[in-house]
Order: sequence, then C-alpha cells, then structure tokens
Amino acid sequence: MNRITMLLKSSDVMAVRRAVFAAGASRVVVSPLPRHAWAAYLQDWYCGKPAAGCDALVQLDVGVDACHADDVISAFLATAHVGKIGRITQCASKTKGMFPALLQAA
Repeated sequence: MNRITMLLKSSDVMAVRRAVFAAGASRVVVSPLPRHAWAAYLQDWYCGKPAAGCDALVQLDVGVDACHADDVISAFLATAHVGKIGRITQCASKTKGMFPALLQAA
C-alpha cells in the first residue's frame, strides 16, 4: 500500500478526488492546511503576488495499491490546475508482521 500526499488548491479538490478514485485509489483523506503552512507555496506558484485573494491549500492523503500508484499520480497531474505532490511513501502491511507471531505461538 502506498500513501501519496498531495497539496492543491481548495477549488480543485472535488475534481481531483473523483479522478483519483477513478484511477484506483482505495481511500482519500482531505485536510485543510493553516495559512502559515501554505503561504510560502502560494508565493512560489503565483510569482510573489499577494495571496490574499487566492484559494487556500488543501492536503490530500491518498491510499493506493502499488499497481495503481502510477495511474493515481497521472490522474492528479492531469486534473489539478495548481498542485504539488508532497510525498510518496510505502506503508508496510500490518498483517505481515502478525502472522509469523501467530504461527510461532501455535
């Protein structure tokens, strides 16, 4: 299971969420970011223009299988007008560590 963290404008959330689910995501968590966390990103995206009238940034955490990860990233890049992939991590399955312990106990 991979976890992909994306930063994007709040106006693009619904379109990106639909596209990511259609590409094979198993879960999507949307969380707003405080203004002090996204002010630096908007200055880069808008070339130093004031960010007062701009949409706030939202963080999307997407859970996806390894076989669908490329499709989800492609869907994000094709759908989001302004966005950034913050992090891609591979989460270890919780059940892999549990079964050897159960076999040893038996």
